[in-house]
Amino acid sequence: MKLASLLFPLALIAAQPAFAADPLAGIWQTSPGRDGGFGHVQIKPCGAGLCGTVVRTFDASGKAVQASDLGAAILDQVQPTGGGGYGEGRIINPESGRSYTARLTLRGDQLDVGGCILMICRNAGTWQRVK
Repeated sequence: MKLASLLFPLALIAAQPAFAADPLAGIWQTSPGRDGGFGHVQIKPCGAGLCGTVVRTFDASGKAVQASDLGAAILDQVQPTGGGGYGEGRIINPESGRSYTARLTLRGDQLDVGGCILMICRNAGTWQRVK
């Protein structure tokens, strides 16, 4: 029993790098918003899932700006669902503050982003991998 209690934390530590290497991890450029501006979202492990935070914001011309959503958490506890799909977590609209069940599909260096509330799902565009 003592050996099992020592091995369990080690197994958790060993599993961390595998999750950190998730193909969704990295920096993604969002689709332009209503004003043409866009952002860079860093997706990385947090808790038992993946989270995304706006780390840079740009105006419609591509110039870096200090937008109000800079630093906003927009993905929370997203989980891989298989076949390039991610869900079960939340996606937050920084303009309204509303959150939805995340629905993401990874296709190489493109990420189809959407969210659902009840049975109504909406596409939020395609993000492009930056890094």
